[in-house]
Amino acid sequence: MYHNETEYGLGAMKVLTVANRKGGAGKSTCAAHLALESIRDGIKTIIVDLDPQKTLEGWWNRRDSDDLPLIDLPEKKTEEVLKNISSKGFELCIVDTPGDASQNSRLGISLADLVLIPSKPTAPDLSAIGRTISMVEEQDKKYVFVLTQGIVRSKATFQASSVLSSFGPVAPAVISNRTSYASAMGMGNSACEIDKAAEEEIRQVWKFIKDRLFESKQNKKSKFVA
Repeated sequence: MYHNETEYGLGAMKVLTVANRKGGAGKSTCAAHLALESIRDGIKTIIVDLDPQKTLEGWWNRRDSDDLPLIDLPEKKTEEVLKNISSKGFELCIVDTPGDASQNSRLGISLADLVLIPSKPTAPDLSAIGRTISMVEEQDKKYVFVLTQGIVRSKATFQASSVLSSFGPVAPAVISNRTSYASAMGMGNSACEIDKAAEEEIRQVWKFIKDRLFESKQNKKSKFVA
């Protein structure tokens, strides 16, 4: 049985899991870019790749910088490893998962404080989203959506956002269908470094996620009672 951050006291560290049972939704691209954006925002971040395809790990291996660590998460030592990285001052762990309903997918979801579900604005992707939602709700986890590989201000993207919003919150920006994202994943960097439009998209999506992940910190202020 896997326990979440609150149950075994990981302190301040939050876990963001990127999940979608359907492959090709852009999970690794989201995980990579949000990790770098969180670092740029001053948050000590670490990443985990639970997908056997190791797309995120491959991107990480191509990086020249050592500002973003990656760690393996053995199934039988999950709690021990997460406690250890939390004790080292990490504030955020971003977990990439496979596009299926495997044990690794369920493990990643079980660890999450928040699950990010990326989806392309296509009929096949939207019709399959319910399976991912069910898997997340089975573990009583909070979740949000982000549209990926869409065309900004297109009818299809607008309609997809409307469909997803009937299930839960949707990020205010689309991670668009830009060559800069594919190039960045192949080079081990961020599209934000070469594409101003991508930079603004990721900035907006990260703010949306950060506000939800760290909302407990923001809401801790209370009035003094004499």
